[in-house]
Amino acid sequence: MGYNYGNTQRFQDGAFMRETMTISRCMLAAIAFVLIAQAGCVNNENRDSSDLSVQEQVEDLVVCYALGTDALGRAVDTIGGQAPDSTVNLRDPNFAEGLALYRKCFAKDFSFVLEIDGVAALTVPDPATRTKDTDATLEWANFVNNSFRDAEYKNTQHQMGSISSSLDGNSGKMLSYLTSTHVYSDSAPLTGALLVGGTYYDDVIREQNKWFIKTRRLNITSSLQIPAESNLNVAVEDN
Repeated sequence: MGYNYGNTQRFQDGAFMRETMTISRCMLAAIAFVLIAQAGCVNNENRDSSDLSVQEQVEDLVVCYALGTDALGRAVDTIGGQAPDSTVNLRDPNFAEGLALYRKCFAKDFSFVLEIDGVAALTVPDPATRTKDTDATLEWANFVNNSFRDAEYKNTQHQMGSISSSLDGNSGKMLSYLTSTHVYSDSAPLTGALLVGGTYYDDVIREQNKWFIKTRRLNITSSLQIPAESNLNVAVEDN
């Protein structure tokens, strides 16, 4: 039985945030600055231009993955509850876009490991049933789409930051921070949005002069349910 990371009971005690938050314009600017700084954080020290190009190729995989996941977040017209190897939703444009992006950034023998506070929760594809013919990328796309449709999200946004990588020949490792927003549809039993934070740990490989993620491990470290009735006030200061 697949694990649905849209189920907030697995991440927190279910308590809703009901306090009023006031954010000044200066604070918003500071947050924007930090996000921009994180997204562009690449250590260029002691690297020539050719090395930088390779580094950028590898770290672009993080963006590729985020865009693919958010395409699935928009796939509200697809059918959830599908088998790992299901092709039922391939005609849906958002599902097709997400799968195509995943294929650009995942190796054929890709695997995804999900952890909650450092404790392994599942691996996709399932090692017990995986064969040489397993389409790992399709299985991960179906897993994500099933999770999103089960939680009844209408869209998602995955923001990646603090990206760092270390390469050695045709392989390497990469780390990146995740802050993601999952917005519930009007028909969902929950309202508002679920915010999730965590860290990705990737093993990357180069095949036929292209870089791919071979193993992606996500350790979810925080989760916050924000109901629609929360009152978010933005205070705008006078100049």
